Amino acid sequence: MSTINAAKREINFKLVYYGPGLSGKTTNLKQIFKHVPAESRGDMVTVDTEEERTLFFDFLPLELGEVGGFKSRLHLYTVPGQVFYNASRRLILRGIDGVVFVADSSPTRLRANAESFRNLRENLAEYKIALEDIPHVIQVNKRDLPDALPMEMIQDVLDPERKIDTFQAVATDFQGVFEPFRAVSQKIFNKFAEVAV
Repeated sequence: MSTINAAKREINFKLVYYGPGLSGKTTNLKQIFKHVPAESRGDMVTVDTEEERTLFFDFLPLELGEVGGFKSRLHLYTVPGQVFYNASRRLILRGIDGVVFVADSSPTRLRANAESFRNLRENLAEYKIALEDIPHVIQVNKRDLPDALPMEMIQDVLDPERKIDTFQAVATDFQGVFEPFRAVSQKIFNKFAEVAV
């Protein structure tokens, strides 16, 4: 839920990258950080383990210009992919405005994608939020894998009715990183504008 600071004339939105472990959530944020002009972004905070896997979250605030005379900031987070950090995942979803679900194209990760997507819905339900009620997109990452699953197979598991905007990506090469980010950001702003009117 966006927060408005009238004294600072600032609106803050929260976008969370969700998905199974090692699907590329942190890579997305690192690429966005790398390609956004320095004056438009804050510091990127990461918490990594020795194996360079995110333990709790990554956080990257972005300045996005003004909305109705208010400066807008988008705060990007990732959740830990590992199942045993579910309490952290749930906590990071508090106050959410939008989600990019990052799926892994590897054949060995299809079940992990499905479980993580189900877990996203369950954790949102803890806040009495349905996924369909917030802006969200799917990014299918690692499309460069030689044995990458067909897009249709991944969509059949995550979005069989084909209702969710879905993007292909190779986040390590900055392919398909900004497209889902832009799409969900626009959905967040559009939803805010509808409520604000």
